[in-house]
Amino acid sequence: MKWFKSIFSIVLQNFRKWKYDCRIWIALFIVLIFIHSLTKGLSDICDYTGVKSSPWIFPFLYMQYYNKMLFFFPLILIFSNAPFIDKNQLYVLIRSGRNKWCIGQMLYIVVASALYFAFVMMFSIVLNLDCVEFTDEWGKLLNTLANTTMGTKFQLGFSPERDVINMFSPSSAMWFTFLHSWISGVILGFVIFLFNMKIKGSGTFLASFLLVFSAVAAKQTSLAKLSPVSWSTLNYIQLKPNDGLPGYGYITAFYMIMLLVLFVIILYSSKRYNFDKELKR
Repeated sequence: MKWFKSIFSIVLQNFRKWKYDCRIWIALFIVLIFIHSLTKGLSDICDYTGVKSSPWIFPFLYMQYYNKMLFFFPLILIFSNAPFIDKNQLYVLIRSGRNKWCIGQMLYIVVASALYFAFVMMFSIVLNLDCVEFTDEWGKLLNTLANTTMGTKFQLGFSPERDVINMFSPSSAMWFTFLHSWISGVILGFVIFLFNMKIKGSGTFLASFLLVFSAVAAKQTSLAKLSPVSWSTLNYIQLKPNDGLPGYGYITAFYMIMLLVLFVIILYSSKRYNFDKELKR
């Protein structure tokens, strides 16, 4: 019990720093701007058609590769200072030990990634309350947008996918998009954490590369099996036989193996990490 309490206190300490960390506020403000920019056309469409939208916008919000980059870069910014070392952290490290400290930092990445995408999901609804009505179905408007070019005419920044609407309920699409985005965010956070321990800034660069690679994979589906960030949205998961995209079993296995490998390597690398050198940088 004391072991878990020690790790939990490390996680909480990182979140307390958010209050004074301008990177966090900048990242969240950028996200709000992105959501507003991509969805502002929805209000015009609702006024034009006289039909309100269902609130289930989130699964489609960053299906396009360029939108995906817009929403993942702020998360990379949030984790860019990994392994989150300062003088206070050195004191925590001495008290808790390297293993607890390292696991606490990784758990912080897991929780922070979940909160980030919960924030995106929540404000995709909140910023459009004037033109949505709550229902457990996709609704007429999203179906229309998925089957016509109306969204383009009104400069809507996202495009609902017909296959997703036909094959998923709103709740399952929301859940799977959140889950996959969350795991993708954790992987990026772990990559930043691991490589920043080796060379400061290298993890942030590599995570950015993985995000850019997802844009390349969007144009060459043969690369989609090598791009875990691409799987954060349902249009890069196999929905039809022989569509060349990775199946759910493959994705689940890949996520689990990658997270486990990163966890073990980070834990091992932290034992050899020079914390004093980091503080002098």
